[in-house]
Amino acid sequence: MTPQILFDPPPPDLELVNGDIHIFCAPLDQPLTRLEQFAASLSKDERQRASRFIFERDRNRFVAGRGMLREILGRLLRLEPGELIFSYGFRGKPRLAAAAWGNFLHFNLAHSDSLVAYAVSRDAEIGIDVERIRPIHEAEQIAAHFFSEPEQARWSLLPAEKKAAAFFKCWTRKEALLKARGEGIGEQLNQVQVFADARLLDNAQYSHRELMPAMGYTATVVVKRRAAHVHCWKCQEKD
Repeated sequence: MTPQILFDPPPPDLELVNGDIHIFCAPLDQPLTRLEQFAASLSKDERQRASRFIFERDRNRFVAGRGMLREILGRLLRLEPGELIFSYGFRGKPRLAAAAWGNFLHFNLAHSDSLVAYAVSRDAEIGIDVERIRPIHEAEQIAAHFFSEPEQARWSLLPAEKKAAAFFKCWTRKEALLKARGEGIGEQLNQVQVFADARLLDNAQYSHRELMPAMGYTATVVVKRRAAHVHCWKCQEKD
């Protein structure tokens, strides 16, 4: 099912200035004409990665996700999407290989089901996570393993109808913070202290914003600075 994105398209003269964060959201299930455009802009290693997906849907979503990332960054840098060169950190976080054009952008991306979200900043490390809110049968076991003791205690007191949304809000905060730090997830999640219904993270260097990018989805963006102006956009469709 195509997600109903709640943001407006960006203005034609969109620019990214210091202190701003731009969030872009889009459906990953794109028409064939767009997939062909995206595929043409990918690097050799990205095409190789796409070819390793067994299922066509997963392969197409990877191509769409990377193609739209290239379009977004290319637009902000005034470059063609195919000109961008990526490198990868120790944990696999993509980044621009060099600021060869006199500019550099920090960015991160996340996807859940058929929705992808991108976060871009000019002057600070950034992380984003998005999740579709849904019932999870193993939520109690997952919370016991990945939530801190205070988080578990607070989450367990919530009424049943609020637990799913609170679970994913807490989860997206944790992942977004770790991604902003350039760290992996897994065992570290229970060491990251974020409350599901409070406005603070565990590290005073970082600030965050919670978002509802589409109906039934929640997202969190975390940036390594104390304050930021957040602008949210729906990726524009092209012919």
